[in-house]
Amino acid sequence: MNEYLIPLTSACTLVTLNYIAMKIRSRMIIESYEEWLAPLFTGIASIMMMLEPLPEPLGLVDLRSLPIFMAGLRYGPLAAVLSTLLPGCYGILAHEDQPYMMVVQELLSPALLSSLFYNRSYRSAFMDIPIRHSLQLCILVFFIRLLTQFYHHPILTWGYALNQLFMLLTTIVTFIILVVMVNDENRSWRLQRQLELQANQDGLTRLPNLRSFMTIAKKTLTKRAISIFMIDIDHFKQFNDQFGHLDGDQLLRDMASILRNSIQEQDYIARYGGEEFILLSTETSPAVLEHYANHLCRTVAHYFSETSTLSIKPITISIGISTARDLHDDLQRIVGEADQALYLSKKTGKNRYTLMDSAKQQQAQKNAY
Repeated sequence: MNEYLIPLTSACTLVTLNYIAMKIRSRMIIESYEEWLAPLFTGIASIMMMLEPLPEPLGLVDLRSLPIFMAGLRYGPLAAVLSTLLPGCYGILAHEDQPYMMVVQELLSPALLSSLFYNRSYRSAFMDIPIRHSLQLCILVFFIRLLTQFYHHPILTWGYALNQLFMLLTTIVTFIILVVMVNDENRSWRLQRQLELQANQDGLTRLPNLRSFMTIAKKTLTKRAISIFMIDIDHFKQFNDQFGHLDGDQLLRDMASILRNSIQEQDYIARYGGEEFILLSTETSPAVLEHYANHLCRTVAHYFSETSTLSIKPITISIGISTARDLHDDLQRIVGEADQALYLSKKTGKNRYTLMDSAKQQQAQKNAY
């Protein structure tokens, strides 16, 4: 009876190792480490399954293949094949019976078979690993080995069949536990990402909120000069008063979508608050910024002139722009100047843009006279 405790102990050990590996993975700072850490940990886990050989009657199905199965499912064929290097070398150095056959049958075959079920979404944790994969792999490998064994030794007894059935069930249950643990960890990760996204996202427009924008803008400003656009919807209060807050909210959503689709790919836009939006641009040339702002104003005006049936006044935007003087410039100063420029755009007629440097130059010329 004690012979049945060996595979059960190995199964418990494998579950524990899987738990430790998941915790290490969740705390890794640099994801590229996973490229070599995953095969390393998988290989070590397989070796630990080989340290305590199974009794002869139970030796057809070995738990050393399970870590290889997991590597193939989660990380694909390359990681799975690399995971066989350590246990393969160990098996050869340990002088196991027919070591090269062991490498092919117990390690390489599981690596290649499990890779057939690989999906990129399993690795990124955006999709759970289906439980059916564990059943399919275990049963497939079991029957392949059973047929191989029967070919060499065609005599089968009931005792032998029951022992192999016990090992098959142990392997399946252990594999299912490993998959369930990984899926639970992935679901926790997805929930955390969703909560982080909600914390950094404006609930109405689905744009980033001001807090996340300021964090990204500060980081960008340490690497390169930037420009800040303050964008305001003209006559928004009158629109709300005339048509109600529900239509006002829809206008904000539509405006967010238009701006998101109109900005340059490398730029970043967020909702500032109320009817205002804030844009981080990597452009700093005054001529380019003026062309950019003019494009946004024209795009918004054209879109709503073609689609809006509610507003009596045209739906347009006003823009104020300020540019960093140098790296590590004060972000609050840039945003404040962009806000002043926006005020000038609103004051001088709306549906236009004001570049703060140009506004300062014009003011200086007026003072000179």
